[in-house]
Amino acid sequence: MRIIILGSGSIVPTQQRFGTSIYIEEGENNVLLDCGPGTLEKMRRLSLSPFTVQTLCLTHFHIDHVTDLLPLLKLRAYTEEGLPNPRPQHLRIFGPKGLRKFLSTVIDDNEYFSYVKTLMRYESYCVIEEADPWRKYSIGGLSLTMAPVTHDFGAAYRIDTPHASVVFSGDTSINTDIIKLAEGADILIHECSFPSEKLVGKHVSERELGRILEAVKPRVLIVSHLYPIWEKQLHRLVEELEKGYRCRIIVPSDCLELIF
Repeated sequence: MRIIILGSGSIVPTQQRFGTSIYIEEGENNVLLDCGPGTLEKMRRLSLSPFTVQTLCLTHFHIDHVTDLLPLLKLRAYTEEGLPNPRPQHLRIFGPKGLRKFLSTVIDDNEYFSYVKTLMRYESYCVIEEADPWRKYSIGGLSLTMAPVTHDFGAAYRIDTPHASVVFSGDTSINTDIIKLAEGADILIHECSFPSEKLVGKHVSERELGRILEAVKPRVLIVSHLYPIWEKQLHRLVEELEKGYRCRIIVPSDCLELIF
């Protein structure tokens, strides 16, 4: 399994991080988790093809998680050479309840972007699925499960493969559903937006993430959604997390590639 952290940050860019996006490759399966700003450019820089992604899982509809969604939908109507593609490869898009309304509002009913529907006919090559919580979906031989999280009707996802299981929290505050979803997982990709003394909104601090680690006990933790306030104190983040359950802790910057 190959995991590439395309975006490990927030809406506020730094030299190391911007937006949220995770690329997972398992055999012939290519899965994209969120599609934040810079996703497509980073994929190209890393010689990854946005034309061959088979599954896109959106955790929620905030700007830093969906900015590159429309460019992705549009480019799929073209070939690698930039010519109209008569047979675009299908893209399966999962999201929480509200996905269809979001696409309708942003594309179908938007006079500036509606051509993605009328000319590109994105619905002819995209399969839109509002995921039912806790239902297991088969994606190319892999198993996908969605659980609700406490962040503006958001979702977390679990992917089970023959080699490993991966859970991606998206944005969330601490809650029992993310712990239930991640039980027994090998790899936990979890947000840690702010330090505990500066925690803002429905997010997780290092203290709460430590509690989640104690409950879930993954082999590997990959920390995501880091705001710039963390940049000069990442050592503190790791030290705090290591006080509890001990596992391999990775604090990535964008474009980090990991093999499991």
